[in-house]
Amino acid sequence: MFHTVAEIADHPPVHAAPDTHGGLDPIETPVEGWPGGTYLQGLQRGELYYQRCRWCHTAVFHRLLCPICASPDMDWEHSSGMGVVRHATVVRRSSGSLRTVGVIDMAEGFRLRATLSVGAERVRPGTVVRLDPHTARPRELTFRVSEERTEDRSTHWR
Repeated sequence: MFHTVAEIADHPPVHAAPDTHGGLDPIETPVEGWPGGTYLQGLQRGELYYQRCRWCHTAVFHRLLCPICASPDMDWEHSSGMGVVRHATVVRRSSGSLRTVGVIDMAEGFRLRATLSVGAERVRPGTVVRLDPHTARPRELTFRVSEERTEDRSTHWR
């Protein structure tokens, strides 16, 4: 059996809070000075923030180090919330309900995994989606199909 450092030390084991939101974590107030506070505060306002490396200017989503140059020097930037579906699939939750999950190429140049609020039959690679600010949670972002009917801009966003 493997033990975490918290369990081996003289502290009681760390347990997760009971699930009261149907599997979605509530947006908690961040600790003062925590670097992810910008992201959480943005979600409370219905906005999405991502990180950009100060050295090589690579856009990433939730990384400690830049995947290109390994710099820990990251800035938070505001995202437009628009993206293009790269891949979508249907997964079954432990409760038996189905949900559509997709990999989304965001307009700013980073990629993320998120839940799509429509069925898989309405989503194809190249579908333009937008962050749904009313259902976004820290661990489960939700996107909806954008009302804007535009050409497939995925080649411009790579």
